Amino acid sequence: MMRNPLRNDRGVALILVLLTVSVIVVLTLQLNVSSRAQVHEAANLSDGFRVLYIAKSGVFAGMGLLSEDRGEADTLNEAWARTEALREQSRDYFDGGHLELVIEDESGKININKLVQGNEFNAGVKAVLARLLSQPEFKLEPREVEDILSAVKDWIDPDSVVTANGAENAYYQGLGKSTTVRNGPMESVDELLLVKGITRELYHGTAERPGLARFLTVYGEGSVNINTAPKEVLRALSPSISEDAASRMDDYRKNPANDLTNPSWYRRVAGLNNTAIDAMPLATRSEYFQLASTGHLGTMKRTIRGIVKRDGDRRISLVAWRLG
Repeated sequence: MMRNPLRNDRGVALILVLLTVSVIVVLTLQLNVSSRAQVHEAANLSDGFRVLYIAKSGVFAGMGLLSEDRGEADTLNEAWARTEALREQSRDYFDGGHLELVIEDESGKININKLVQGNEFNAGVKAVLARLLSQPEFKLEPREVEDILSAVKDWIDPDSVVTANGAENAYYQGLGKSTTVRNGPMESVDELLLVKGITRELYHGTAERPGLARFLTVYGEGSVNINTAPKEVLRALSPSISEDAASRMDDYRKNPANDLTNPSWYRRVAGLNNTAIDAMPLATRSEYFQLASTGHLGTMKRTIRGIVKRDGDRRISLVAWRLG
């Protein structure tokens, strides 16, 4: 029997059409999936920029708070130190987002660079730092405290002479590290992580104990603002200031009715009338502040950390900043 060639051609044509349609459907589906992925990626990129700008807005808000501060003394009762309400207020300005801002007074911390005078220890600052490191929270033995201070001194002082149980370049090279001792003032407190004896747990803290980084700075001339210093720093200022006494000082300075313009106000606190703090100078006005602004948008968040300087005319300048 002979086959109809026309019918055969039509069958082939139908198969080709079906194959072509199938290919088009597959390509369309792939294109659709790819397009959706690109749209999702673009949305995430857009949200990434948005959350970063929310964080950036917090930095500028903090700088504004510091610039508008007109108090004679810097205290923990001022607007810059009480930014909790800003979180809820910011929800009105950022659709689906908000910011969190924390401002810390760098002048309430101990300037680690002041540990050294020339090639020698600054005795007063060394005593304060030794009392800080000896607090039970840090769980350090007296020998460990002394060794850490010696290693920090060797990192900062300009010579290459090893202080007793300290560390100069030979020590770090012996560990196979490329670390080079600065032999000059630290530019960032983070440099302590390179110093012999400073562990990440000691520096950053744990769930059970605070991190040393919270109490140290590299900014300012070395005086401590007694109005804003953490209680751990208050305890370190004098051997006469116990944990209980530091808590009483903290209660006193948080009372807005008390005058904190003179740093000797601590002598009005019960039990401290005869206490002298002379290991290092005290202040009630501050120049350097740390801002940590975190922008939130859905499940995304970004943090900007910055150090700002406020001059005598209340002008604010950004000294350093980083993400994270």
